[in-house]
Amino acid sequence: MPVMRFTAGTVAFSIAAVGMTLLAAAAAMALAFFIARPGAVDLFRALPDNPWWFMYREAPRATALEVLWRIGAALATAAIAAAAAFRSFVLFRKVPSPVLPFLTVFFFSLGLECLRAGTAYLYAADGSIEAGIVLTRIMYWGRFVGLLGLLCGGLFCIELKYRNYGVLTGVIFLVSFAMAAYIPVDRTMFLAQLTWKLGDEQGVWFVNLVIGTLAVATSAGATLARRDRRFIWLAAGIILLLLSRELLFFAVEPVKLGCGLLSFLGGVVICLRTLLALQQQGKESNTEPGAPT
Repeated sequence: MPVMRFTAGTVAFSIAAVGMTLLAAAAAMALAFFIARPGAVDLFRALPDNPWWFMYREAPRATALEVLWRIGAALATAAIAAAAAFRSFVLFRKVPSPVLPFLTVFFFSLGLECLRAGTAYLYAADGSIEAGIVLTRIMYWGRFVGLLGLLCGGLFCIELKYRNYGVLTGVIFLVSFAMAAYIPVDRTMFLAQLTWKLGDEQGVWFVNLVIGTLAVATSAGATLARRDRRFIWLAAGIILLLLSRELLFFAVEPVKLGCGLLSFLGGVVICLRTLLALQQQGKESNTEPGAPT
């Protein structure tokens, strides 16, 4: 039975890795298209900017190069996320912490940021609005998948006993799909973030806030439940991951995007190093972190 689970996990990881590679390749092609055609970039000059929830800015900008920064940041995010997912997968084979598979789900979900290249191309080419809206929904589906993945990881920190990772991942995908399909989208406003404006931003913001807070609270709560202060570091890493996720989704300026990438890299390092330390201690005491005793 363990061999079957490992094989299934390897297949799922391989499929996700191939999918992320294809998304990154498509984004790179779109980036090359916009670099080769400066006139296409100018089409994004007048787009409204949504730097954070419920805030819109229509001030003129000196250039319209934000589209290049956005796609480039999506590519960089996918590259870091792919490396982090691979490292997490390797660690799981050595030190099978139940938190690691769901961190991997979070990392892979960030690869969908590359779909911004598709929405940008459709907008510049005066393509199908419906197709652009579908891509926007897929990006939000990925955001929900990542959030719920972090929440599952936090629940395992406080000793969730359920161990069928495939079923949990499937539930995460289905619930996230329902949430993303339900969100109304305003087809009259395309944003500088290269997504279509949502029709119910307040509802989505509330869901993001609640799930993100629960993910941090459960991982930090393991400090008391497990009597190990290193879970505070894990919670800090999750906070950095959540912060980077918001910066990389909403920012268009290169400085903010760079801060998002650094925050993401810091969160990856803190989370993986902390889980490795916890798991090694658990093996020494014959008790795995989050495993039934």
